[in-house]
Amino acid sequence: MTSVDQTRKRRKIRAVLASGLVLGVGAAITLAAWSDTVWGSSTFGTTGSDFDIQGSFDNGTSWDDYLSPATAGTMTFAQQADALVPGEPVYQLVGLQEVENNFGADIELSKDNADGSGLANLVTVAVADAGAGETAPACDASADFGTGVTIGAASTSMLSTTVEANGFRWVCFSAELAADATVEAGGLESQPILWEFAATSTE
Repeated sequence: MTSVDQTRKRRKIRAVLASGLVLGVGAAITLAAWSDTVWGSSTFGTTGSDFDIQGSFDNGTSWDDYLSPATAGTMTFAQQADALVPGEPVYQLVGLQEVENNFGADIELSKDNADGSGLANLVTVAVADAGAGETAPACDASADFGTGVTIGAASTSMLSTTVEANGFRWVCFSAELAADATVEAGGLESQPILWEFAATSTE
């Protein structure tokens, strides 16, 4: 081997060794890479989405939840619903209020049960949407009543309406003994007629 060939061989070896040193430094940097961590924590609940519709059966003087048929509010009707006379309607105002101020609601009013007394086909009830103001409105013959149903009719949807979050809705009821009712209808009393105000929250 000539001296020139030996010189070239030594240069190649140095180049390979130099490459190895560079690779070695690179591997060392990779092994010493930075590390860091981010953590998150959350809790869950419903305290910010409370929803409560309350009712009033005394022109807004008092409000309560009335959550079941067993605790239903008493509807007495002005002019005494237990002293009906033929052709003379009596009236009852019912107030609804959303008290949590998170959601409004769609309201579906239904007559829940059918009367089986001698008054079943003689007493007709109709309802009217009486407005959304805070102050109790008038509830009388001037209200815009929908089609009435007898208290003997099967479960019936009577009215669809709404109430805003922290707002009010008033419903006026009319009940009337048929104008052609005879004295045989005197002294009778119906079963308790239940009215359901079913509220579904809306955004």
